[in-house]
Formats: sequence, structure tokens, C-alpha cells
Amino acid sequence: MNNSKSEIFFNGMQEELQQDILVVSGFQEGTMPFKYLGVPIQPGKMSKKDCQCLIEKMVTKIRSLGAKKLSYAGRVVLINSVLNTLYNYWAAMFIIPKSVIKRVEAICRNFLWSSSSEYHRVPLVGWDRVTLPKGEGGLGIKKAELWNVASVGKLVNWLYIKPNRLWIKWVANVYLKGAEYHDYTPGNDTPWTWKSICKVKEKIKNGFHDNLWVSSTKGYSISNGYEWLMGQHPKTAWSTLVWNNWNIPKHSMVAWMIMQDGLNLKTKLHAIGLCPDDECILCGEQPETSNHLFSECRFTCKVKDRIAEWIGKPMPDPNALLSANKNRMQWKASVCVQVAFWYTIWFQRNSTRHQLCVQRTDIVAQQLKQLIQRRVRSKMGNLGSNGAIDWQASIGFIC
Repeated sequence: MNNSKSEIFFNGMQEELQQDILVVSGFQEGTMPFKYLGVPIQPGKMSKKDCQCLIEKMVTKIRSLGAKKLSYAGRVVLINSVLNTLYNYWAAMFIIPKSVIKRVEAICRNFLWSSSSEYHRVPLVGWDRVTLPKGEGGLGIKKAELWNVASVGKLVNWLYIKPNRLWIKWVANVYLKGAEYHDYTPGNDTPWTWKSICKVKEKIKNGFHDNLWVSSTKGYSISNGYEWLMGQHPKTAWSTLVWNNWNIPKHSMVAWMIMQDGLNLKTKLHAIGLCPDDECILCGEQPETSNHLFSECRFTCKVKDRIAEWIGKPMPDPNALLSANKNRMQWKASVCVQVAFWYTIWFQRNSTRHQLCVQRTDIVAQQLKQLIQRRVRSKMGNLGSNGAIDWQASIGFIC
């Protein structure tokens, strides 16, 4: 260790002994609190004030990454790859105060729906649904509180399986004193941190059997601890359509909001007094419901007919796609067409609302065709059977 870069900390020792250790080691005596690897280190409970630098870092990231120009899909990526990474770094080392956890989730929620760290728009979908895994109908964003519990759960796991670690020996001597940890309850005079670790133990103890984590054959990890805490939810059949890897990400987000009934359609806005009428913006003939806009609207039907001419058959019903063979390249391309079609109709609806002008259906269909061709060509790779090649060539996916 480098003496000039190292400090030593004392607690409950006589002054004379401290001086002897400083002379022998050559270290300087440090004072708490201090920062190490960007996080505050202190002997006591982490406070809201101590976590303020975490909040500031998250807000700064939002302001510095051109977040206002991102689509919903881009914001989801930024939340998972940047904001949650900052939080997870802290959650792996500290028991985060609940007020800070609420603020972290508020920042992520506000950023997702309004591209800002502050509350500007009503969320289109509830946070409990957003934080579900994609296969269960959510966006896969982690719940901050459960992730912190799962992170502290790693310490609990070590107490079960790694008794030879120095700090575990210390805990066994000072607190457990021969008691079985699985059934141990801390006393009122024990420190807050130890009590908090024991509270986490109570939350996850049912996941251990004979001191081993039973949820995974590889043992405990933060990710499988989090999954265990989340519990099981019903799988959604439509998730394979929405998150097909051939879809353009922003198209998938619109499809996800359709499935979650999260779009601000005129029927919804009219019901809460934010719109004078509920007529469809594109045709003006029926109330603007999800079923009307994406299936029955005269404008939608004309675009659908032109796409059907292009692909040489009627556009497949979404329910038929759910029951089809999902491993075939033609299925992936068909889903890409369907999801891109939903996105295009929603885009045209919003453009008409703001520009007060409906675009010609043949132009919309041509733009959609070119968009799909570029996407499918980039994803094809192995062309597959001769029949698949002929079909792709007939609709312009290959030259």
C-alpha cells in the first residue's frame, strides 16, 4: 500500500496505541466522512443528505445526454443503461433510505414520460406495470426498492455460506454468539445497519433451504434474488409480437402502449374534459377508440389495402400471428410489418392533429413500404428456404 495515498481510521482505541500504530505503519489518520470511488463512507446510517450527490448525478445525466430528443424507446434504454446503473452502484454498497428510493423512481418515471427529471405529464401507464419484465407485459425497468433489497441479500447469502470471511466471523462473535442465523432476531441495542440486514434476511429467508439458495442452481445472485422478490406474474401472449427483434424499437413502444391502453386517444381525453369532442382525427366518422383507429378507420383501411397489394396477401390478423410458428423468418417479417403499420397510423394521427392536414394514403403506404424494406433487409442474414427467398423478392425485401 502507498503510504502517501492511504489513511487509517481508529475507533475506541487509546491515544497512545493509536500513535504507535501511526508510527509503525506510516499512514496518516483519516477522518469520517470521506469519499471513496465517488461514494460517501461513514460509520453511521446513510441519510437523505448523504445521497444527494446520487440524485444530482442522475439529473445531470438527463440534462447532458440530449434527452429531450429521444423517443420513448430511447428513454427506456437510457434509464436501464445509465440511470439504473448509477443507482445500482450505490445499492450494492448501502441500504438506501426510502425517501431517496422514491426520488430515484420518480426521476426515472418522469424522464420516461416527459423527458425531464421533474413531473410535467401524467404517466400513460402505471409504474407497477412498467417495472414488470417484458414477457409479463412491462418494460423491464427495475424497481429500485426491491433491487436494493436483493443487493443487500448478497450479504445475507454470505452469512449462510461463507463463515470464514473475517467480517462474518466478527458478526458471529459480536451479534450471533452461537445462535442460528436463520432464526436469529437482533436485539434493540444493536446498530441500525445490522438490524436492516436482518430485516432483509426475513424478506428472503424462505428462498433458502439448508442454507442454500433454492431459486437457482448457481446459487444466489442479485438478479435472481430480484426475480424471486418480484414473484411470478402471468405471461402475456402479445409480448412476442411487441418485442420481436425485427421490430424498430420505437415501433415496439407504440405497440406496447396500444396493448396497455396507454395512448392518449380522443375518447380518453374527451372523457376528462381535455378535448371538445371524441371524433376520429383521420376520418371524423366514429369515436376515436383504439379498435377504430387501428382497424376500422377509413384512412387506416385504405393504407392497409395498399400494404396488402404490396405483400401479395391480406395483412395478417394479430391474433393469427400469436398462434403462428414464431421461428420462421416470414413470421418475423410479418410482425415487423404489423407493428410498423400501427406506428405509422399513430404517427399520421398525431401529424394530422398538429398540422390540420391528412396525408394521402398512397404516400403513407409508400413511406411505410420503404421503412419496412430497409429494416427487414438489415435483419435477414440467412435467407432460408427457396420459398422464403421468392416471397421476400416479390415484395422487395431482397434485390
